[in-house]
Amino acid sequence: MARSIVARTVARRTLIKAALGSAGIIASLQVLQAFGGSTGEPKKGGTIRVGLYMDAVTMDPHFSGSKVDRLIYFNIYNTLVGLGPKLEILPDLAESWETPDPTTYVFKLRKGVKFHDGTDFNADAVKVNFDRMMNPDNKSLRRGEVSSIEAVQVVDPFTVKLKLKQPNSALLATLTDRAGMMISPAAIDKYGKDLARNPVGTGPFTYVQWQKDDHILLKRNEAYWDKGKPHLDQVRYRVVLDDSVKVNALKAGELDIIDYVQPKDVASLKSDASLNTVDVPSLAVWWFWLNTTKPPFDKKALREAFTYAIDIETIVKRIYLGVGVPANGPISPASWAYDSAIPFRKRDVAKAKQKLAEGGKPQGFKFSFEANNVPVDLQVLQVVKAQLAEIGIDMDIELVNTAKQIADTVAKNYEATSAQWSGRPDPDGNTYNHFYRNAGMNYGGYDNPRVNELLDKARAVSGQAERKQIYSEIVKILHEDVPCIFLWHPVEPKAMLKKVQEYPLIPDGMMRFGDTWMR
Repeated sequence: MARSIVARTVARRTLIKAALGSAGIIASLQVLQAFGGSTGEPKKGGTIRVGLYMDAVTMDPHFSGSKVDRLIYFNIYNTLVGLGPKLEILPDLAESWETPDPTTYVFKLRKGVKFHDGTDFNADAVKVNFDRMMNPDNKSLRRGEVSSIEAVQVVDPFTVKLKLKQPNSALLATLTDRAGMMISPAAIDKYGKDLARNPVGTGPFTYVQWQKDDHILLKRNEAYWDKGKPHLDQVRYRVVLDDSVKVNALKAGELDIIDYVQPKDVASLKSDASLNTVDVPSLAVWWFWLNTTKPPFDKKALREAFTYAIDIETIVKRIYLGVGVPANGPISPASWAYDSAIPFRKRDVAKAKQKLAEGGKPQGFKFSFEANNVPVDLQVLQVVKAQLAEIGIDMDIELVNTAKQIADTVAKNYEATSAQWSGRPDPDGNTYNHFYRNAGMNYGGYDNPRVNELLDKARAVSGQAERKQIYSEIVKILHEDVPCIFLWHPVEPKAMLKKVQEYPLIPDGMMRFGDTWMR
């Protein structure tokens, strides 16, 4: 059935409501007006200074597994299709599309678009990008996201046809993110693996420099296809590892916007009259990966012992200060597929000890947890360590840098580690690539035939009600199997100086500055 496409607009007055808890707590996004939406004409010029909680890992979206990378990508790259404030699919590099049958998508591409290196964006470029992601020899982290695609056909210079192996209801939502980001084929050929430090997209800003652990600088794309944009001269990302330093820099006017407000700082920033601060309903979920491919967590009973030993509710209340809710699975309350009837795992020390005995470790065991040196994360782990110790489990917290943690996670060279998944607009994006057999980001090595079957089925059907039932069954099985320990669905507090105008509030939490200007 053909899809009719509406022109892209900035929804200033749209009020979005999302359920944020199993008790039916409702939080609404503020209208964009509260975040600097202005009735005046946008002002050209200026540099927006952005505080990041850690440095980026790679500028190549086909090989990125880090949230912080994505905070930068949406300003360098366009996606094939875009995402609106109500999670609606909008035109971007594709002006329109249709689905003549359930396994075919035909995209009509925008004409006159240039990559930052001056080469043309066209159907051939789209094919190169998909082929790169789909090629198993490349080991792209996007491979699982595009695994339903059988072939990419160039119909004419501005028409691309995707033929699917089976129906995939989540495909368009998937293409609003890294899998839909188009890289210059000439840059792919020129830089190879060095593309990680030489990004070339079609987006509103072009890459200038990256000084590791200090800053990343972008400048206005003077040849941007969306005429009159961007308004800003530059975007300067500054790496600020200490949350208190980052917040103080915002209050002092040394930063214009920060990527994320830690729960401890929310009240302080909301009370500051010089700032705009709002809680944005989030698609995110944070969890602990347990490596199911090797001891000790290859035994389900020991994974259960871990999860019964910790008090997730207390962690959310006391460390995250209630800025979010305990997680019952990978799907956020901001999603239509969230099932509030599924409880999160509550602490049960007696049952934890019982599971230790079932797993052949009645006196407990020792394992290593790889972690970043992020204060709030370490607070959580110290609480977890103490609670595990009560039943005889000794958790050794091993501090590593971000690059090593990601490398070890991808290689499954760990026993336990953390994951902070920023979420996707379709529930498939929070489930398939993490829990399907051998999928690109199944870092726990989890494999349950029934879950694989259900994940495929959820892609094959299009009705939302039926899909929600399928995802509920998936979450219940994950709850039982414990391939990981789901902790928390955060709210995404955003804070910025009031001079920042037209910053879009989209529940994926990403930072987009194509429409933004400085008063």
